[in-house]
Parts: sequence; structure tokens; C-alpha cells
Amino acid sequence: MAEIGNFVPPADVGSALYDDDVNGIIRRALRLGRPEEPIAFYGSSSFFFWTRLCEDLGCLDAVNLGFGGGTYATALHYFDRLLMPLKPSRIVLYFGENDISNDGLTAHSTFARFEKLIEKIEASFGKIPVFCLSTKQSPAKWIYADEVRQFNALVAERCASAGHLHFVDVGSSLIGENGKPMSKYYVADRIHITEGAYGLWARILKATPGLLTSGS
Repeated sequence: MAEIGNFVPPADVGSALYDDDVNGIIRRALRLGRPEEPIAFYGSSSFFFWTRLCEDLGCLDAVNLGFGGGTYATALHYFDRLLMPLKPSRIVLYFGENDISNDGLTAHSTFARFEKLIEKIEASFGKIPVFCLSTKQSPAKWIYADEVRQFNALVAERCASAGHLHFVDVGSSLIGENGKPMSKYYVADRIHITEGAYGLWARILKATPGLLTSGS
């Protein structure tokens, strides 16, 4: 999985870069090799810390491309280094959380960056299936709850209008009857999630048609 081209980052990346994480992803991909029909899990630390992704999903085609602090801007920045060489058959996206909380974007400006990434995916791979996971709420970032809800609604509406885009609600599984995030599913920083929470996500993803098995 070698680097392709000389990608020049946009002037308005606006996010911290995580070259060490990305270099580690590339080294791991080179060691493991490319699956026959790779499913790219492209996202932020919610994927990066999902160390048992393949085992939880029971899927050897899943390739974890998560990097810490990821945003839609850095997803575009690292696109040519991570997604292009993989040539995925399907893509699972998880960004948005850091766009809103770290970069200070609104739901609408985050959605505009989402659209840029979708345009890049379509231009590079055609209209392959893209599964857009809902951005989770977390106890430490509850002040951004309204923006997160609005962003998720925008993405869900966009996916409903395109046959190859699929909105997958994983965030609701972590919300209690009182409408707040359940602390038992979060580690000490109150942002990242536990193995138990990943288990919930795995059940949802395994039940999502076409995500793990093409044509299902």
C-alpha cells in the first residue's frame, strides 16, 4: 500500500494532522496485504481505538483506516495516501465529532465538508456503497449535542436521496431513556467508548444490509 501521487493539502485544512497514526496504518496495511474486496473503515479515533474491529465484525475484508483526531478536512488530506491505494469496494465513514468540537464548525459547515469527501469518493471510485455512521454524543462533549443532532439529520437526509449512500445510526445505542449518553459505555475521558459499546456497534453493522457482504 504505497503512497500515490503528491497530494497538496488545501490551505484551509484547519485541523491538527496525525502523520504518525497514518504512517502506522500504512505499515500495517503493507504487512497484512490487501483483501480481495476491502471494506475501508475511514474515520477518527472511534475507529482508531476499535482494535478488535475485524474480530468483532467477523470480517477479514474490513480494513481499519481510523486515525486519532480525524475530521473531514484531514480525511481529504490523507485520501490519496490511505484510500486510493486500497481501492475499496465499500467505505464506512465516521467523522464529524472533531469537526464540531475541536475545529469549532457548525452542523452545516461540517456537512459541507462531508459533501466534499463524498464528491472525492465518487470521483475516485464511482458510486460505490458508502455507509455513513451517525456521529455519537459523548458526556464530555454534551455542549455540542444540538449541532451533532443537526449534522446527523443532514447526513441522514442526504443518504436517503442517494441509492449508494446509507446512514447507519450507531449513536442511539449509547443513549439512555433520559436522552443522555450512558456513562457505562464510555472510558475515563468520557469521550471514547468501551469494548461493550463497540459490541453494540458491531451488532448494528452486521445487521446492516450490504455493509459486510456485497450484494446482500
